[in-house]
Amino acid sequence: MKKNNHIPCLLLALLIVICFASPAHSFSWMDGKLDVRGNIQQTWNILTHEDWRDIRHGSFRTTFRTEALYKWIETPDWDVRFFVLGNYYYDWALDIDSPMRHSIRAEAVGRHKYRDFRRPRDSEEWLTEAYVDIKYKDWQLKLGKQLVSWGETADTRVADLINPLDLKYMIAFPDWEDYKIGLWMIRLYYTPRDAWQELAFELIVIPFDFEEQRMPVAGAGFFNGGPDMGKVYQKMWDKQRRDAPDDGSTCFEIGLRIKGYTHLWEGVDWAISHFYTRRDDPLIDGEKGFANQFRMLLDMPLEGGMYVYPNYNSTALTFATTWNRIGCAIYGECVYNTNREYQYGNVGEIKEKDIVVTALKLSRSTMIPYLSEWNRNTAYSLSLTWTQYYLLNHEYNKSTGEYIQGETKKDSSKTKFTATVSTGFFFYTLITVGNIVYDASEGKTTVVGSLVYQPGDHWQWMAAYQQINEAGAARYQDQVILSMRYEFW
Repeated sequence: MKKNNHIPCLLLALLIVICFASPAHSFSWMDGKLDVRGNIQQTWNILTHEDWRDIRHGSFRTTFRTEALYKWIETPDWDVRFFVLGNYYYDWALDIDSPMRHSIRAEAVGRHKYRDFRRPRDSEEWLTEAYVDIKYKDWQLKLGKQLVSWGETADTRVADLINPLDLKYMIAFPDWEDYKIGLWMIRLYYTPRDAWQELAFELIVIPFDFEEQRMPVAGAGFFNGGPDMGKVYQKMWDKQRRDAPDDGSTCFEIGLRIKGYTHLWEGVDWAISHFYTRRDDPLIDGEKGFANQFRMLLDMPLEGGMYVYPNYNSTALTFATTWNRIGCAIYGECVYNTNREYQYGNVGEIKEKDIVVTALKLSRSTMIPYLSEWNRNTAYSLSLTWTQYYLLNHEYNKSTGEYIQGETKKDSSKTKFTATVSTGFFFYTLITVGNIVYDASEGKTTVVGSLVYQPGDHWQWMAAYQQINEAGAARYQDQVILSMRYEFW
């Protein structure tokens, strides 16, 4: 552990320099062709309940995020730019919480997993984007590692399925986009002139790159498998990484999106997309995989592969519009996933199913009597999101208890509601946000309340509380999150 202490010391020194430096300026060089901006953030997650491991600090993470844009060519016909985004972190929790060190050592079977918890495993995790952006008249080409967002509601992944997620990073309560892992791809855009309405065509080709969903380290924070099952979980996650497809032509993915704006009604942004992709989370590979899972439980040597990452098709319709009569913005997504494979039963059987996922979000800014007047006539932002999952040809055998192990579990459908309210005080230097997520199918409620202080353009201080209400050990995931962030640009 001692050999890693120089990393947090360097980050701390950088934070001190920023804190006591003169007000931040734009970082611009080469006659304005190169712009650099970013932020440094310290986040502290404090668990409110101790389980048998006595862990109190889920994370104490320093994150350094920086992006650079170099404008190489700028002419009436040509525009060529280079963009890089990096997101590196170091988590000090193991340096201040000895019970977590003991827990990881016991559940992940050794100190070698400390590194996986403390910082990114490789460049695929910390190098988020690196691409060249070429524009010529009506055409645009982005070539390199990129993040893609095809959704509208943003509260959950419906149409936004292209980039895999880094669940190892979620411990530190980051922004939604920071969960995503960049992929090396080709994106080609065509925006025709004189079309009957505003139109844009986007083609995405991922020729060889595959990144599986990243899992956390067993024993870290509230990822508690117990003294015995934790070891099994860690073996499973390690095996998932080993069984993930190697980069190559078999990892080919392709998507097409048509985006437009119609002046019908009060104006509608809409998009239709189709994406041929691969599951980022694996399935147990039939009887062979089930046999290996049984050997893993008995701590026996494995024979061959255990997991597969099958392909499927995803077709989506998204839209965004306003309804001025009620002063409301409306966002919607509907996705039809075909030939998506799911686990069935308990012996590694896999079945193909189709699923329809629909999300609708209403958002408006409104004046609340008395409260808004008291708060300098400040409006309140309100939003409500409804998400519905419906699995076609759902199977549930009540006599054996076997069912399709997917989003809907034992039911053919699943419903989720998300409500958010926020407002600002003192000319929006102090912002309060309340968020409630209710899973109607499972009776699970997650409540997050946060207080954000932004005294200027560069500093942000946040205090938040997260509570998960469900049966079992969910209370051990309740936490207080404290963070401070400095933006330099």
